[in-house]
Amino acid sequence: FSSCAEAEEGVIQHPSPPPATPPASTSGDVAKRIDPTDFKNRFDLRSEFNQYATASNQLIIPRFEYALSKSLGFRTELPVSRYDPADGGASAGIGNLLTRIAWRAVRNDDYALVVGSELKFDTASNANLGSGKHVLAPYVFAAIDLPQAKSVFFPYIQYGKAIGGDASREDVNYTNMRGSLLTRWPDKMYSFIEYSYWIDHQHSNVTSSQVKAEVGKFLLPKTGFYVRPGTGLSGTDQRFGVYWSLELGLRHFFKNL
Repeated sequence: FSSCAEAEEGVIQHPSPPPATPPASTSGDVAKRIDPTDFKNRFDLRSEFNQYATASNQLIIPRFEYALSKSLGFRTELPVSRYDPADGGASAGIGNLLTRIAWRAVRNDDYALVVGSELKFDTASNANLGSGKHVLAPYVFAAIDLPQAKSVFFPYIQYGKAIGGDASREDVNYTNMRGSLLTRWPDKMYSFIEYSYWIDHQHSNVTSSQVKAEVGKFLLPKTGFYVRPGTGLSGTDQRFGVYWSLELGLRHFFKNL
């Protein structure tokens, strides 16, 4: 019938509402939020403790990331740090300013490739809170989807080299390789396991390694909290070695402009 005829008979039949769109899975939502190859405006805040062979370090690190687009992002962070040597004489203040640019060069259904560089500036207020050098550190990493395991694997490599700073301070020259596995769990939870291997080219290519295991949960739609303990596996007394570490933090995502 036409709508006019139905109106005249007083029996207008409203069309049935369209079926509701099924909600996206919470694990898929979490994956989109924490996907490091899909850049977003976000603010992170973490507390980090590192126990070294002869000292410990406590840091509060605010981080801001700005997405110029979904494939191009800029990040900056400036730690507030306290360094406690075993023999006393603690130091506290700001550490080195880190900036980072990242570009997603390739992306398809199975994998993505990101290239970029970090530039760390010698801004530490005390010699114990930074390297005393400006360090340029280009990197590349991939994201390989493992759908059957609800996981993503991230191989990563970075080379860092001092390009200036205090001439009296020791040079910085290293390679860092990482392998990380992100797994999505129900109830807006995820886990992240990372193995990191360092080569200190400044000290006859001595090596050190660590493993960290992160567990996180989104308690609010755009805000997640996590805990990330870690332990040294080898070279714990070397420059890039650590006995153990612990991070507590939050990540808040903003709407991209």
